[in-house]
Amino acid sequence: MRDKKKGSRILICGIVLSICLCILAGSVILHLSETFIRSGIADMAGAVGIEAPEQLGDIMHLYKSGDGLRVVGEEILGQYGYGRDAYSFVPVWFWAAAYAVPFCITLVMLFSFGLYWRHKAREVEKRTAALSAYLDRIMEGQYGTLMQYDTGSALEDSIYKAVVLLREEREQAQGAKKNLADNMADLSHQLKTPAASIGLTLSLLKKKAWDEETKEDIGRMEGQVSRLQHLVGTMLTLSKLDAGVLELEEKAFDLEEMLVDAVQPFVRQMEEKEICFGIQGADGILLTGDFVWCSEALGNIIKNCVEHTPERGDISIVCRDNPIYTEIVIQDSGRGFDEADLPRLFERFYRGAGSSKDSVGIGLALAKSIIEKENGAVTVENAGTGGARFCIKFYHCHRIST
Repeated sequence: MRDKKKGSRILICGIVLSICLCILAGSVILHLSETFIRSGIADMAGAVGIEAPEQLGDIMHLYKSGDGLRVVGEEILGQYGYGRDAYSFVPVWFWAAAYAVPFCITLVMLFSFGLYWRHKAREVEKRTAALSAYLDRIMEGQYGTLMQYDTGSALEDSIYKAVVLLREEREQAQGAKKNLADNMADLSHQLKTPAASIGLTLSLLKKKAWDEETKEDIGRMEGQVSRLQHLVGTMLTLSKLDAGVLELEEKAFDLEEMLVDAVQPFVRQMEEKEICFGIQGADGILLTGDFVWCSEALGNIIKNCVEHTPERGDISIVCRDNPIYTEIVIQDSGRGFDEADLPRLFERFYRGAGSSKDSVGIGLALAKSIIEKENGAVTVENAGTGGARFCIKFYHCHRIST
């Protein structure tokens, strides 16, 4: 408000100063004109009085009457070299003043308007910076008002209304996610107990089974129960990630150690399929994050590669580190993915054309969610030599809270 009054004062002062200069210039020019005209008449009267004093009274009487004098006077002036050119009568200084005064007035007006628009531009810049800072504070979760009344007040009011609406929607969404996570936790607890009981009962039945066929049936049932328990745990983890309530550590750990831990559950399966496995470039690289959950995420990707790699195939992990991010490339020698499946591989419950019959399509979705929570990104493509290539990048900056 104070800046607005200051700008108005600058403009008003400039206009008032210009008007005063115009009035002053008009008065000066009028006075000079009157003086010059009177001086010219006085010179003419003096000349007549000196040369023909006896005719001075008649001449002055005739001058006052003014009947037909102008035409005759123009002819006489022409005879003595005084044409219609004004410069023949008016001195140079008079014309200089006549041009200089309006020029100065124009400069004053332009200068005043220049100061005014400069002030307005600075005011707009300050207001824009204030609104920008206001939005930054909103992004940081500091809600409030600027409480200013000017040309930007309408915009500020609209921003504030939008902020309030977004804050309410954000709080509602967070509440809904929290309720979902709580419900999933309750459901998981309710499912785990009977699943564990069923598993224990199946183990007892397996010991009492009297033929191999019954034992095989019980073994298949145990596998399904184990699969159900894993699915419930995975769904609970995903719901916590969505709700932002999954607590992740932020500690430095050795990359190679984490990769060895991630591949450990699949060593027996790779040995049975005679898969050649290797890790390159991970020695000496440190990552900051949650060791257990990073291992879980990469383990799901490795599991996918193991399932799609044929016997006596290859799986390689190549690591690279630079000042911006640490890159982990996991590649297998399988047949790769169908092009139609690539955009949807990380969707929940999506099963591509080459998925195994036991897959539920949730492992890659969980891996992607964890990696993104750890301030990373994951992409997948078909390698030029065949097989699938997963590219994981962990960026070297602080984790962004959600």
